[in-house]
Amino acid sequence: NYTPPQFVLSADEAILREVATDTSLASLHGYRIKGTQGLKILKRALNSGRCHWLNKDSDALQRTDKRAGQWAWKLGARGDQHLSLHMPDAELVVPTLPPWFIDLNQHSCGQIESGQASDVAEILLNIPAIELDCTDAAIDHVTRQLPDDVPVPVRLLHVYREVQPSLLIRLKSMKLAQQWGYRNPEHCHVVELYFDYDGKKVPMSSQSNSVRTIRADKVIDYARDTAFEAAAVESLLQAGLFQARQHKIAGHVDFPEHAFRLASDDDWPEWMLYEIPDLKEHGFTVEVSDNFAFKIEQASSWALNLGQSAGGNSSILMGQASFMVTLDSGDEIDLIDALARWVSRKPDLLKADSLARLKQKAHIPLPLPDGRLLPAPGEMVANILHFMMDVFAGGSDTVTVELSAPQLLALEESMSASATPVQISSSVWLKQMKQLADLDSLPVCEVPVGLKAELRDYQREGLSWMQFLRQMSLAGIMADDMGLGKTVQALAHVLTEKEQGRLTNPALVIAPTSLMHNWRRESEKFTPGLSMLVVHGPDRAKHFDSLADYDLVITTYPLLARDFEVLEAQNWHLLILDEAQYIKNPRSKVARLVRQLNALHKLCMTGTPIENHLGELWAQFDFLMPGYLHDMKGFTKLFRKPIEIQGDLARQDALNVRLRPFMLRRCKEDVALELPPKTEIIRSIEIEGAQRELYESVRLAMQKRVRDAMASMGSSQSQIVVLDALLKMRQVCCDPRLVNGLQGEPPTSAKLQMLMEMLPEMIEEGRRILLFSQFTSMLSLIEQELKIQDIAYVKLTGKTQDRVTPIESFQNEEVPLFLISLKAGGVGLNLTAADTVIHYDPWWNPAVETQATDRAHRIGQDKAVFVYKLITEGSVEEKILELQERKRELANAVHQKNAAKKPLWSSEELDALFAPLN
Repeated sequence: NYTPPQFVLSADEAILREVATDTSLASLHGYRIKGTQGLKILKRALNSGRCHWLNKDSDALQRTDKRAGQWAWKLGARGDQHLSLHMPDAELVVPTLPPWFIDLNQHSCGQIESGQASDVAEILLNIPAIELDCTDAAIDHVTRQLPDDVPVPVRLLHVYREVQPSLLIRLKSMKLAQQWGYRNPEHCHVVELYFDYDGKKVPMSSQSNSVRTIRADKVIDYARDTAFEAAAVESLLQAGLFQARQHKIAGHVDFPEHAFRLASDDDWPEWMLYEIPDLKEHGFTVEVSDNFAFKIEQASSWALNLGQSAGGNSSILMGQASFMVTLDSGDEIDLIDALARWVSRKPDLLKADSLARLKQKAHIPLPLPDGRLLPAPGEMVANILHFMMDVFAGGSDTVTVELSAPQLLALEESMSASATPVQISSSVWLKQMKQLADLDSLPVCEVPVGLKAELRDYQREGLSWMQFLRQMSLAGIMADDMGLGKTVQALAHVLTEKEQGRLTNPALVIAPTSLMHNWRRESEKFTPGLSMLVVHGPDRAKHFDSLADYDLVITTYPLLARDFEVLEAQNWHLLILDEAQYIKNPRSKVARLVRQLNALHKLCMTGTPIENHLGELWAQFDFLMPGYLHDMKGFTKLFRKPIEIQGDLARQDALNVRLRPFMLRRCKEDVALELPPKTEIIRSIEIEGAQRELYESVRLAMQKRVRDAMASMGSSQSQIVVLDALLKMRQVCCDPRLVNGLQGEPPTSAKLQMLMEMLPEMIEEGRRILLFSQFTSMLSLIEQELKIQDIAYVKLTGKTQDRVTPIESFQNEEVPLFLISLKAGGVGLNLTAADTVIHYDPWWNPAVETQATDRAHRIGQDKAVFVYKLITEGSVEEKILELQERKRELANAVHQKNAAKKPLWSSEELDALFAPLN
């Protein structure tokens, strides 16, 4: 009855012809090789050189020498016994006449020396099997037929038992072709469920057959505990597995009944890390096959090494990091390399929600390059991915680990706080850079002796910050809110450089034309010890040869292109770009030219480093520190697109880490306690072109009219004429459209243009603004511009009948801007929702201005109030401001009862009021 599996042939002549040409005997299913004819077929097949066992891709079988065999009774799984020849080096016996063997290891085939005649051996190999429960008479009958040198069968004792099995799962990986004979390049990962019945391991089965094992002379049958086995299956299902045979691979490959899988192969690492410990607690023994793709490795130590890069354009800013992990096996793993490979396959790991989930996990199964899994602390992995965002975001599975100093510092700080001990080594350079990341740790810079201003604490911090940047050969953006004194901080910085003897070349300030005179005024007021040159006007060329003789040179963006050859030829100690958003388009001519100026140190100043998009910020940093934020294409890919289009908060935070040390921004709310109750700021405007010409023509006409009136009427009686003349000049400064009787198209207003630049920035900062003008017609012109820019506002003038509605709308913060005429709103209002006051035009009487300002700066106000006065440079407005400072009683006299009894202005003061523009 014994039939070797798979190897079958027939003596039919047609089959013989097929054997001579076929390469695999295994293809001849349904036939058996035996006896003399079988031996002939076997020999012909072997002689063909194309005889294989099971698989034609294996080596062909070759004839070999005879081998001795020993007769023995073999026990079958059912407890039956059959007589066979035992051969230690062979796996199969073919019942030919005489019998042959097949050595599967050596791919060889030969005759067996059985110690019996060939025909006897054939008979012995075909003796029927002795069943387990056969009678003693049947065993005696077989025994009597056996030769004396052939062993006799044994009498087996059949026993029935009940035991509670133990649980076993085996984790295996294999190619489908290896397991089921179907070619498929993909690996299949399965969990096989077994039950151990007193040492007999059997696969899970829906059949309730008993489990049989043979021990010595006993055949033991164990009753299967179906309830226990069902509970074990349920445990695996609860652990996220499902029975694999429920789904086929490639549409036709069946899994065995005891195999379980996961819905996705990507889930195996976490399943190994989190589910296996739970299964072990529930009594499962876990065996992991050598070929299983996922194996857990434990780390014995973690080591982070941080240092400065060897070179590059921005080497002062850049460093390198390596993170080596030593495993219990003794292997060393590059953690950053492993993370890069992981992220390249799962780029969504860099998203904010993914990083948040990683942080919440005690450990994550990090796949190593060789397939093993490293249980890595979730918070540690999340921090590395976060602070090295741009390193991993390229999508490559190999990375060059070059990080900015802020990234290295953040990485160092996070690893220091990690619950997992990490050995950290960092360079002296990084320890210096650490001071820059923390304002409180910066070396305190002494205020220069020659500074004629009392710096507040935050302004001293700003000075220390700029000085440390200079010390480290770095650059940055001073981005304080409007009104917090960026200019005086910068001037203190330049003065410090001079007093310390480092200002061997002049400092260059490039500013909008509207701010140039503001720089001049503040430099004269706060740093009189700096020799200053304003490069402006038609006669500026006469100073070109003497630029090096000055400490501070001030010019404008429009003049940069015209004077570029001169400015480029000069070496500058410091280059300051005020309102640096002027270079927000890196392709603009101004942006290209400033990059070519030769400056040892650079500084940008702007209250709005970003107006529309992140590309504007990149343009400023590319001027300050080229390459620090990558090139434009890289910045767009790594930061701008994910942040602006996809709303990726993780990328935003990663960008902030890079920017924070090099962009100093304080909002007025941050420093409110340091500010006085009211901060006054003068914003100067220069008029040019047609508006300047109009002012000069009106000034000359009015000057003649005033002189004629004073000559004929005397100074006391001509006051009305003087005031009317001054009014017209002031109207030209505010907006030429206010002047009656002009012919042709009125020139545009430089002051209105400045206002419409200021308002959006202030509103963006969250300011609540009161805007005063004594001219209601000017408020109407401003209204037109507000509507164009879609800025919400309310308005109050003498013609306003419902005063309650606009006041409540502003106080309830429904609108950010309140337009008020000086006469209608100068007194009687409580507008404590405001924190900013703008006086569009100066008024003679400073008390009236103060009353208007006090609409916001009054009892109940809990915010610092900023007061802006818009003054046309060199005009009658500036002269009024000077007169207010020198002789405040002058304006009061206009309203005194005895005002007409004494002259308001001396002849020298009148000359100053009607002086031509500078």
